[in-house]
Amino acid sequence: MTIQDLAVEAERLLEGLGEGSMSETAYDTAWVARVPNPDVTGEPLFPAAYDWLLRNQHEDGSWGAEIAFPHDRIISTLAALITLAESDYRRDESEPAARRAIVYLNRERPNLEDDPAETVGFELILPELARQAQALGLHLPYEDWTFVEHIKADKLKRIPPIAVYGGPTPLTHSLEYLGDRLMPSLAARPRSKNGSYGCSPSATAYVQLQVPAEQARAYLERAAAVTRTGGFTYLHPFENFESAWVVDALEPLWPQLPQIGSVVERLGWAWTSMGMAWSTEGEVPDADDTAVSLSLFSKHKQPNHPGSDVFELYEGPDYFQTFVFERNPSVTTNAHILSALRLLPVTPERRRMTLKLVSYLEREQVDGTFWCDKWHASPYYATDRVLVALNGTSAQVVRRAVRWLLDEQGLDGGWGLGGGTVEETAWALDALEAVGERDVALGSVVRPAIDRAADYLTDRFGDSSYPALWIGKGLYSAPKIIRARVIGVLARWDELKRSD
Repeated sequence: MTIQDLAVEAERLLEGLGEGSMSETAYDTAWVARVPNPDVTGEPLFPAAYDWLLRNQHEDGSWGAEIAFPHDRIISTLAALITLAESDYRRDESEPAARRAIVYLNRERPNLEDDPAETVGFELILPELARQAQALGLHLPYEDWTFVEHIKADKLKRIPPIAVYGGPTPLTHSLEYLGDRLMPSLAARPRSKNGSYGCSPSATAYVQLQVPAEQARAYLERAAAVTRTGGFTYLHPFENFESAWVVDALEPLWPQLPQIGSVVERLGWAWTSMGMAWSTEGEVPDADDTAVSLSLFSKHKQPNHPGSDVFELYEGPDYFQTFVFERNPSVTTNAHILSALRLLPVTPERRRMTLKLVSYLEREQVDGTFWCDKWHASPYYATDRVLVALNGTSAQVVRRAVRWLLDEQGLDGGWGLGGGTVEETAWALDALEAVGERDVALGSVVRPAIDRAADYLTDRFGDSSYPALWIGKGLYSAPKIIRARVIGVLARWDELKRSD
């Protein structure tokens, strides 16, 4: 794999950037499959979504990502089960599928309390799905989930009433938690201009069930056209998120990719006074997209790019929030903010924020080895993002994490769940390359691991199917972001070989 080959692949990737692409989730598909067709009694408005559910049930009776995580499996299976149990559509297939789901939930009883991959809005959504299942008379282990009520109460204490109907907010994205408590007269207020609720197919389908509107239906039809499989994604569109992460990953190839400048310029147009949202249609900026975009603006020396004051909007006493109202912080959001700050001119405010971020990230290291995060199920993603941010500041913390990475590498050169994955290997390799560049002595130590990992990725460069490890309301994969990271780390490896 030559640097020219990698540049060609990167060009194709950039040319294919659009509204964002990700894998389907059973959770969102289940909600859309519930929306009735107003013109045909007894049929869903999106029968292909219903068919997708029947095709994608696991052999054990569950729904969810390929790699089983309790939060994802429970939320996905409950949502799909309720859809099948309450519908008369395709009963000959729906009834046995629903029975298998009930058996799964009662037999397996996935342990939520030990699962690090808590899905988005879970503490609000699970109690509502459990209520709906009970109303349908489904016999399920509800007692296993009662502890979530306390977490829900804690979450709701943070949210003022106006956040529900005061316009689009982070809460809009999980509006289905309201169940039968939605106020129809106010339902249009949090709706985005594209007809969605928080760019979420599930939240939009929920409101469409309660208060049908042409704008929401048009959005769901648009989202249905994205995959053409019948399944729905967790988020659509998310063009700013995807573009920023792809461009960041391709940094080793920037000199050979003149079109990078136009992508960064488009991100600049999407910037708001509160930072960057995952989509120009989403209307709710977040600290994560803001930080990654600001890093790109700094590196590309965009005129009049914003400074560190935007992060004050997300600052808490001990760390920075991704969104307001969040119950638990994101390690990688804080790492991305630190990376962005380190590119800005030194000021008292920048220094103060940097010290807070470094202290927080050092505290969050698990057993002095790695990091975990709320947006990704793999510790390799979080560990890479933190090591890149801390690189050159916290030598002992970095070295302990590097030692953990070296210990965890498989004999075939890969890292990750289930014997290793392309995506997790790319994140681990990115971390080792970054620390090796900064520290010459450490670079010689990690070089054999880098070479084995690069060989692993080169051998699997044609693979395009990635397990769902990104955390939304269900687990999903972001194939273009992953592909870009693979291309980027291999390009950096090529530079390393040529410098030998």
